[in-house]
Parts: sequence; structure tokens; C-alpha cells
Amino acid sequence: MPTAPTSTGSGRSSAHDLRQAPDGFRKVLKALRARPPVRSARLPAEPPWRSRFVASGTDVPRTSLQEFGYRTGELRRHEGRVDDTAIAGPWRVLTDEGLECLTAVCGQLEGAAQDAGFTATRRLRAADLLSPFIGNMIRDRGFLLACSRLVGIPLIPHPLRLPTAQVNYGDGRGRQGGVHWHRDGMDYVFTIQLSGYEDYDGGRFTYFRGRTDEFPGPVSGDSRFRTADCGERGATLFLHGSRIFHAVTPVTKGRRVTLVISLFCPYFARQDSNTFWHLAADDGIAATVPGWLRLKWPVRNPAVDFGLRSAGPVITWGDLR
Repeated sequence: MPTAPTSTGSGRSSAHDLRQAPDGFRKVLKALRARPPVRSARLPAEPPWRSRFVASGTDVPRTSLQEFGYRTGELRRHEGRVDDTAIAGPWRVLTDEGLECLTAVCGQLEGAAQDAGFTATRRLRAADLLSPFIGNMIRDRGFLLACSRLVGIPLIPHPLRLPTAQVNYGDGRGRQGGVHWHRDGMDYVFTIQLSGYEDYDGGRFTYFRGRTDEFPGPVSGDSRFRTADCGERGATLFLHGSRIFHAVTPVTKGRRVTLVISLFCPYFARQDSNTFWHLAADDGIAATVPGWLRLKWPVRNPAVDFGLRSAGPVITWGDLR
């Protein structure tokens, strides 16, 4: 589906009606009130994950961080490679068969979803800890290589387990389905659309095409507000989440389901953008501490050490050549 990655039209005015997620001291207050994710029993009748569910690569449109205004000296580098992908996609990371299985799994998981309050109104965190299908998918070497080659850097499952795989559920009832303006703690974020535009109205993924320190606020008429063209079922969009302000307009009719996967580059571990209070604002302080210690533990060989911590395969720069 190699189409232009972005457009400036539909949904922009609705995005301006969204608030901005808590920041600063408000984030600390939110952390004190946050509840840890539900840890319910595993599903009784999941389809098995198969490596053949990973789709073959296609020509994918990309936008660089330099096009967002970030300077060359601000970009991460390793062995001559530059971490410069801001947005990539939409593209298909799963085959039709894999998409159908994933959609069914996420439908069964909805009973464990929680109201997330200010940021996303209904979601399930740590979905890979409840679902063997999702857990095996994000630890499949072929899946990780597809994502790594898209972004141009080695990616593995994130050592912070709670935010690694999140399912968002939105429908036209009340305020469900919208996501307020925010930037992520995670750097490498992949959103898989499990519903298409034919299934719902609203629910447009929007972002600010500029540096985060230039974000003018949600009510601005700045022309740099954009809408991502990712309305096809199975469309996957990569976003450098920590460097881009983004939001989702409310779903006004129908139903929208997405799976958001956050991956990790072990070679840039010391430059990871997560902060403790950003994480704790989502999951609470007690639930955040174990993963935070795992993330900050010193390493000697980044690829191997972090691969073991995330219970996934090791992906190196050599795999991308």
C-alpha cells in the first residue's frame, strides 16, 4: 500500500478540540492515582502464532526527523547509521491470515481493558503478557527484522514489559476512542490498524509536523497539523513517538481497534527517552519500578544483554546489511 504517508485534510479541526495530556507536576499527580494493568488469566482458545504471518517487504514512504526540524547533531548515530526516521508507512507487516488471527485475539482481550482517563479512554496494557499470540509475534525474529529494516536500526522487544504491547478500543459511545495530544516515552512505536475507515467515523491519527519544543498547543491553527493516511485494515504506521506530538480524534460512530507495539534499540539504551514519571503516570509507581530497574541495569553487550532481558532474539547492525 505505498501511498503518500500523510495528508493535511480530514480530521484536523477535530484534533484541535482535543486537550493536551498531563505534563510536569500534573504527571506526578496522575502517577499517584494510576492503577496497574489488569493481569487476568490467559485466553483459553487462541490461534497459534506462525512466522509465515509476517508479510514480505514493500516500498514504504518515509519522512525524516530532519524534515520535522531536528538538527543533524541531535540525531543518534552508531557505526555510520543515523536514527533519522520520523514516520514510515502505512505498510503491511502482517499477511491477511495473520491479521485475521490478531484481530480475533484482540477482540477476546477486550474484557480486560481499562478506562485510561486522560490519554486514551479504553485500553489494555501489557497485552503480550496475557496473550501468547501477541507475545510470540513481537518476539518473532522475522517480525522484528521487518520492523528494524523499515526504521533502519536494530529493534527488539522493549525491556519495559507493561507498555510494550497495548490494545486501544474506541467506539462512538461517550468520549471513548480519542487520544489527547501527547508524545510518547517510547521511541519506536508501531500502530497496527485492526479496523478500517469503513468500520467507524472519526478516529483519525493526527500529528504535529515539527519539533516537540515547537508544539503550539492543541487549539492552534498552525498549518503543520497533519493527518496520517492509515485507514485500511492491517495498515501499520511507524512513529518516532518521543519526538512527535500526536493524537487521535474521537470515534463518533462505529468501532476502532488498534494494537500499539513499542520496540527498543539496545545500542541507544543510554539515550532512551523514557522517564520514570512518564511511565508511572500510566501504570502507577509500584508497577513501574521493576521494569525501570531492568531498563537502567548496566550492560556490557547491548544487543545480547537486552535481548535476554526482553526474552526475545538478538538483532544486530549486521542483520540489517
